[in-house]
Amino acid sequence: MTARTVIFDGDCGFCQRSIRIGKALDWLSRIEWRARLEPGLEKHFPQLSGEETQNRMVSINNRGRACGGFFAVRDILLQCPLTFLPALFLYIPGMSFLGVPAYKWIAKNRHHFGGSSCRIPQK
Repeated sequence: MTARTVIFDGDCGFCQRSIRIGKALDWLSRIEWRARLEPGLEKHFPQLSGEETQNRMVSINNRGRACGGFFAVRDILLQCPLTFLPALFLYIPGMSFLGVPAYKWIAKNRHHFGGSSCRIPQK
């Protein structure tokens, strides 16, 4: 049984590369990686909206509790042996004041980093 399910934007090249890195770091196979447009996903995770998963990565624990964006990245890093200790740094009080805006900026501009396969509409 996996400890987390991570939902990501499977249409974004930047996101796909990030997930490949995440999979390589997930030595213990604690994370199930699922693209947001995967058939049946909304039935399995009714607590999530399509818009929410389009705009940020979401990590869901085995009790159904979801966190997104910076908090999802922090949670994912905590699951991987190689990134466990550095992830603890992101739990220091106040880190979210830096991490949340940084994640939002990267997510908003990911089409610049995604290459030709990124089909994120620009606003």
